[in-house]
Amino acid sequence: IENRPIARALAALRLPVVDVSAARLLPALPWVETDDAEYARLAAEHLRERGFKHFGFCGDDRFNWSRWRSEHFQRLIGEQGCDCAVYRPSPGSLASAESQVEDIAAWVRRLPKPVGVMACYDLRGQQLLDACRRSHIAVPDDVAVIGVDNDELLCALSDPPLSSIIPNPRRTGYEAAALLDQLMTGKKVRARARLIPPLGVATRQSTEVLALE
Repeated sequence: IENRPIARALAALRLPVVDVSAARLLPALPWVETDDAEYARLAAEHLRERGFKHFGFCGDDRFNWSRWRSEHFQRLIGEQGCDCAVYRPSPGSLASAESQVEDIAAWVRRLPKPVGVMACYDLRGQQLLDACRRSHIAVPDDVAVIGVDNDELLCALSDPPLSSIIPNPRRTGYEAAALLDQLMTGKKVRARARLIPPLGVATRQSTEVLALE
Protein backbone atom coordinates (compact mmCIF):
# COMPACT_ATOMS: atom_id res chain seq x y z
CA ILE A 1 0.00 0.00 0.00
CA GLU A 2 2.40 2.61 -1.32
CA ASN A 3 0.06 5.50 -2.13
CA ARG A 4 -3.28 6.98 -1.13
CA PRO A 5 -5.28 5.79 -4.19
CA ILE A 6 -4.35 2.18 -3.38
CA ALA A 7 -5.20 2.77 0.29
CA ARG A 8 -8.63 4.22 -0.58
CA ALA A 9 -9.39 1.35 -2.97
CA LEU A 10 -8.51 -1.34 -0.43
CA ALA A 11 -10.36 0.39 2.41
CA ALA A 12 -13.51 0.53 0.26
CA LEU A 13 -13.41 -3.22 -0.45
CA ARG A 14 -13.94 -4.17 3.22
CA LEU A 15 -12.02 -7.40 2.69
CA PRO A 16 -9.19 -8.91 4.78
CA VAL A 17 -5.95 -7.03 4.05
CA VAL A 18 -2.38 -7.30 5.32
CA ASP A 19 0.01 -4.44 4.63
CA VAL A 20 3.64 -5.18 3.63
CA SER A 21 4.59 -1.54 3.06
CA ALA A 22 6.34 0.88 5.41
CA ALA A 23 4.19 3.77 4.14
CA ARG A 24 1.56 2.97 6.84
CA LEU A 25 -1.31 4.62 5.01
CA LEU A 26 -3.85 2.31 6.68
CA PRO A 27 -2.51 2.04 10.25
CA ALA A 28 -5.43 -0.11 11.43
CA LEU A 29 -4.20 -3.03 9.32
CA PRO A 30 -1.82 -5.82 10.41
CA TRP A 31 1.63 -4.97 9.09
CA VAL A 32 4.68 -7.04 8.08
CA GLU A 33 7.88 -5.10 7.39
CA THR A 34 11.67 -5.19 7.66
CA ASP A 35 13.25 -4.81 11.10
CA ASP A 36 15.11 -1.60 10.28
CA ALA A 37 16.87 -1.50 13.67
CA GLU A 38 18.48 -4.86 12.86
CA TYR A 39 19.45 -3.71 9.37
CA ALA A 40 21.16 -0.67 10.87
CA ARG A 41 22.87 -2.79 13.53
CA LEU A 42 24.34 -5.19 10.96
CA ALA A 43 25.60 -2.31 8.82
CA ALA A 44 27.14 -0.50 11.80
CA GLU A 45 28.86 -3.66 13.06
CA HIS A 46 30.13 -4.53 9.59
CA LEU A 47 31.73 -1.10 9.19
CA ARG A 48 33.05 -0.89 12.76
CA GLU A 49 34.74 -4.29 12.36
CA ARG A 50 36.73 -2.74 9.53
CA GLY A 51 38.14 -0.10 11.83
CA PHE A 52 36.17 2.99 10.78
CA LYS A 53 35.89 5.94 13.14
CA HIS A 54 33.87 8.16 10.79
CA PHE A 55 30.49 7.13 9.41
CA GLY A 56 27.77 8.36 7.08
CA PHE A 57 24.24 7.48 6.05
CA CYS A 58 23.10 8.06 2.47
CA GLY A 59 19.32 7.78 2.42
CA ASP A 60 16.14 8.88 0.70
CA ASP A 61 13.77 10.80 2.97
CA ARG A 62 10.79 10.07 0.71
CA PHE A 63 10.52 6.64 2.35
CA ASN A 64 9.76 5.76 5.98
CA TRP A 65 12.09 2.77 5.95
CA SER A 66 15.00 4.99 4.90
CA ARG A 67 14.29 7.48 7.70
CA TRP A 68 13.99 4.67 10.26
CA ARG A 69 17.26 3.07 9.14
CA SER A 70 18.96 6.44 9.34
CA GLU A 71 17.68 7.07 12.89
CA HIS A 72 18.80 3.65 14.12
CA PHE A 73 22.18 3.89 12.39
CA GLN A 74 22.88 7.33 13.85
CA ARG A 75 21.90 6.12 17.32
CA LEU A 76 24.17 3.09 17.14
CA ILE A 77 27.12 5.11 15.86
CA GLY A 78 26.56 7.77 18.51
CA GLU A 79 26.54 5.12 21.26
CA GLN A 80 30.07 4.22 20.15
CA GLY A 81 31.19 7.84 20.52
CA CYS A 82 31.66 8.32 16.76
CA ASP A 83 30.28 10.90 14.34
CA CYS A 84 27.75 10.15 11.60
CA ALA A 85 27.08 12.49 8.66
CA VAL A 86 23.67 12.21 6.97
CA TYR A 87 23.04 12.98 3.32
CA ARG A 88 20.28 15.57 2.80
CA PRO A 89 19.34 16.15 -0.86
CA SER A 90 19.77 19.70 -2.12
CA PRO A 91 16.72 21.49 -3.57
CA GLY A 92 16.17 20.33 -7.14
CA SER A 93 18.56 17.38 -6.91
CA LEU A 94 15.73 14.87 -7.39
CA ALA A 95 15.00 16.18 -10.88
CA SER A 96 17.05 13.41 -12.54
CA ALA A 97 19.31 10.47 -11.75
CA GLU A 98 22.26 12.51 -13.01
CA SER A 99 21.58 15.41 -10.64
CA GLN A 100 21.17 12.99 -7.72
CA VAL A 101 24.63 11.49 -8.33
CA GLU A 102 26.18 14.95 -8.61
CA ASP A 103 24.52 16.02 -5.36
CA ILE A 104 25.74 12.89 -3.56
CA ALA A 105 29.25 13.51 -4.97
CA ALA A 106 29.29 17.00 -3.43
CA TRP A 107 28.27 15.49 -0.08
CA VAL A 108 30.79 12.66 -0.08
CA ARG A 109 33.67 15.00 -0.93
CA ARG A 110 33.01 16.86 2.34
CA LEU A 111 33.17 13.75 4.52
CA PRO A 112 36.22 13.00 6.69
CA LYS A 113 38.20 10.07 5.32
CA PRO A 114 38.36 7.15 5.71
CA VAL A 115 34.60 6.79 6.22
CA GLY A 116 32.12 3.92 6.25
CA VAL A 117 28.73 4.71 4.74
CA MET A 118 25.44 2.84 4.93
CA ALA A 119 23.20 3.38 1.92
CA CYS A 120 19.47 2.99 2.57
CA TYR A 121 19.16 0.45 -0.28
CA ASP A 122 21.28 -0.92 -3.11
CA LEU A 123 20.25 1.62 -5.74
CA ARG A 124 21.39 4.46 -3.47
CA GLY A 125 24.57 2.50 -2.80
CA GLN A 126 25.27 2.25 -6.53
CA GLN A 127 24.69 6.00 -6.89
CA LEU A 128 27.14 6.62 -4.05
CA LEU A 129 29.77 4.45 -5.75
CA ASP A 130 29.22 6.35 -9.01
CA ALA A 131 29.63 9.62 -7.09
CA CYS A 132 32.93 8.42 -5.59
CA ARG A 133 34.26 7.38 -8.99
CA ARG A 134 33.41 10.78 -10.49
CA SER A 135 35.13 12.50 -7.57
CA HIS A 136 38.23 10.27 -7.84
CA ILE A 137 37.62 8.93 -4.32
CA ALA A 138 39.03 5.47 -3.69
CA VAL A 139 36.53 2.74 -2.72
CA PRO A 140 36.85 1.04 -0.28
CA ASP A 141 40.10 2.69 0.94
CA ASP A 142 38.66 6.18 1.51
CA VAL A 143 34.93 5.41 1.40
CA ALA A 144 33.46 1.98 2.14
CA VAL A 145 29.82 1.45 1.15
CA ILE A 146 27.24 -1.10 2.27
CA GLY A 147 23.72 -1.21 0.82
CA VAL A 148 20.51 -3.06 1.66
CA ASP A 149 18.52 -5.71 -0.27
CA ASN A 150 21.38 -7.76 -1.76
CA ASP A 151 20.08 -7.24 -5.31
CA GLU A 152 22.67 -9.59 -6.80
CA LEU A 153 22.56 -8.16 -10.32
CA LEU A 154 22.76 -4.54 -9.17
CA CYS A 155 25.49 -5.32 -6.63
CA ALA A 156 27.56 -7.22 -9.20
CA LEU A 157 27.22 -4.46 -11.82
CA SER A 158 28.27 -1.76 -9.35
CA ASP A 159 31.87 -0.55 -9.60
CA PRO A 160 33.28 -1.90 -7.34
CA PRO A 161 30.81 -4.67 -6.46
CA LEU A 162 28.55 -3.54 -3.62
CA SER A 163 28.38 -5.18 -0.19
CA SER A 164 24.80 -5.46 0.99
CA ILE A 165 22.56 -6.63 3.81
CA ILE A 166 20.54 -9.73 2.90
CA PRO A 167 16.78 -9.42 3.55
CA ASN A 168 14.43 -12.33 4.25
CA PRO A 169 11.56 -11.84 1.76
CA ARG A 170 10.44 -15.49 1.98
CA ARG A 171 9.73 -15.17 5.70
CA THR A 172 8.07 -11.78 5.10
CA GLY A 173 5.73 -13.35 2.55
CA TYR A 174 5.06 -16.35 4.78
CA GLU A 175 4.21 -14.18 7.80
CA ALA A 176 1.92 -11.96 5.70
CA ALA A 177 0.16 -14.98 4.18
CA ALA A 178 -0.33 -16.53 7.62
CA LEU A 179 -1.89 -13.31 8.92
CA LEU A 180 -4.16 -13.09 5.88
CA ASP A 181 -5.25 -16.69 6.42
CA GLN A 182 -6.23 -15.86 10.01
CA LEU A 183 -8.22 -12.83 8.86
CA MET A 184 -10.00 -14.84 6.16
CA THR A 185 -11.10 -17.45 8.72
CA GLY A 186 -12.57 -14.73 10.93
CA LYS A 187 -9.89 -14.54 13.60
CA LYS A 188 -9.06 -11.26 15.28
CA VAL A 189 -5.57 -10.03 14.41
CA ARG A 190 -4.00 -7.11 16.25
CA ALA A 191 -2.88 -4.17 14.10
CA ARG A 192 0.75 -4.28 15.20
CA ALA A 193 4.04 -4.53 13.34
CA ARG A 194 5.61 -7.92 12.62
CA LEU A 195 9.23 -6.97 11.94
CA ILE A 196 11.37 -9.40 9.94
CA PRO A 197 15.15 -9.35 10.63
CA PRO A 198 17.74 -9.69 7.84
CA LEU A 199 19.68 -12.88 7.16
CA GLY A 200 23.18 -11.37 7.24
CA VAL A 201 25.69 -9.44 5.14
CA ALA A 202 26.96 -10.28 1.65
CA THR A 203 30.48 -8.86 1.67
CA ARG A 204 31.86 -7.63 -1.64
CA GLN A 205 34.68 -5.35 -2.72
CA SER A 206 33.04 -2.08 -1.60
CA THR A 207 33.81 -2.88 2.08
CA GLU A 208 36.80 -5.23 1.82
CA VAL A 209 39.21 -2.95 3.65
CA LEU A 210 40.84 -2.30 7.00
CA ALA A 211 40.48 1.42 7.72
CA LEU A 212 43.65 3.16 8.93
CA GLU A 213 44.06 6.84 9.74
